[in-house]
Amino acid sequence: MTTSFLARAALTLALPVAALAQTGTIDQVSPYPPTPPVQTAGFNGSTSSLIWQQQVRVGLAGQLEGFELHFNGSIGSTIDARVRIGDGWNTTPVVFTTVVTNQTGNYDEIAFVNCTSANLQFVVGSTFVIELQGHDDGGGFLGSYAPPPLTPAYPEELYLDPGQPGCFADCHWRMAFTSFMNGAPTAPVVYCTSGTTSNNCAASISASANPNVAHTAPCQITISGVEGQKSGILFYGLAPGPQPWCSLGSGTSFLCVKAPTMRTGTQSSGGAVGQCDGVLGLDWNAFQIANPTALGAPWIVGEKAYVQGWFRDPPSCKTTSLSNAVEITYQP
Repeated sequence: MTTSFLARAALTLALPVAALAQTGTIDQVSPYPPTPPVQTAGFNGSTSSLIWQQQVRVGLAGQLEGFELHFNGSIGSTIDARVRIGDGWNTTPVVFTTVVTNQTGNYDEIAFVNCTSANLQFVVGSTFVIELQGHDDGGGFLGSYAPPPLTPAYPEELYLDPGQPGCFADCHWRMAFTSFMNGAPTAPVVYCTSGTTSNNCAASISASANPNVAHTAPCQITISGVEGQKSGILFYGLAPGPQPWCSLGSGTSFLCVKAPTMRTGTQSSGGAVGQCDGVLGLDWNAFQIANPTALGAPWIVGEKAYVQGWFRDPPSCKTTSLSNAVEITYQP
């Protein structure tokens, strides 16, 4: 395999440029410089035909505030920084994009990429990729390399196109970054991405409140924007797991809940055929009370359920479309 990168051990480093202030909490860190014997590495962030993706696994629920990156290219060089939801190698739609410009030409210039404008909400265990692509103007970025059998500086893998779908080279290379989350909300968290139906509907889920363990606090889950007069269900699981619903990149829906899952009763969306005025709903408490041996029961404080909607859409792949998903957390 031909690898377009420059990897080198750290000797004398220029002092890094101070990063912009963040208000969020540090979540994930792929360090630079790494702790020896893991080596420092530099990557070709200039050649526009190279697209790099670093997979990130979320450890703190909430809104992605952004991430710091370590650049080392020519002054004035530019790199596209993007976010896609799910594992690498990732071809799902870009949910955030910006252009980062190297301001100083220093060997280690730290840049903070602020993603708050995209309002990207994640739950613990979700994955996304930081994607970088240069403009043929001398850009570069930094990371680390752990020669086997050393353990890489960050557990999630780095990918490169051309060369995907497998991890880059021997899978021991990492992009350096620090991600920041704006604190875990106390309200239900909507996450993942709605599919777009054959009539351009994007079904959107919401929950009125988090449930309590006695099932006495109202918790109504509603999916609006469903295609009219379609049969559908709500289902839930105990862990998030965004991945494309259909294989080979077809379709726009994501499966946002990991197995095992439990489905609720079939219902009609109502509304009008060909319109986006259908609604699916679930009284969470009523379902749990009526099904005392349901998945997850008996619930305890702090446990989470991840709920999503599914409905018929014959022209789409698998003849179905999915809503986005909501995380609900049990309260006292």
